[in-house]
Amino acid sequence: MSTEPAGPAAPTGASPAAPPAPLQVHVRHRTADADALRAAYAVSRRDLAGTPGLTGLSLLRQTAAPDAWVLVMSWTGRAAYEAWESGPDHKAYRSPMRAFQDRAHPDGHYTVFEGLPGDAVPGADAATPGPVPTPAG
Repeated sequence: MSTEPAGPAAPTGASPAAPPAPLQVHVRHRTADADALRAAYAVSRRDLAGTPGLTGLSLLRQTAAPDAWVLVMSWTGRAAYEAWESGPDHKAYRSPMRAFQDRAHPDGHYTVFEGLPGDAVPGADAATPGPVPTPAG
């Protein structure tokens, strides 16, 4: 009988895949009517709740140009975003925020940003996006 160590154990299956790199889509909007945009945002949040792979929505206002806004859509990764973007739900959906999109922007009205593999996915622990902010009165 040998007393030599048996060596490393043989792998029992495929190694776990690295999580996908998070992805954010920034959609530019331009309007001085903050109340109308916030109302459209509230409807969009409700409509998009439960969309597979969508982990959060945020509406941000530019401090230096109060009529400039960006909708930030956070996704678990590129595959989830592309599945939604090319799917029938997206193709049939007409966002109430569409009327406010800044289509005159020289870089287009939206930009897609991909994070680094292993980065935290914003809002990934939330089942649905967070509460809709109420307009300041």
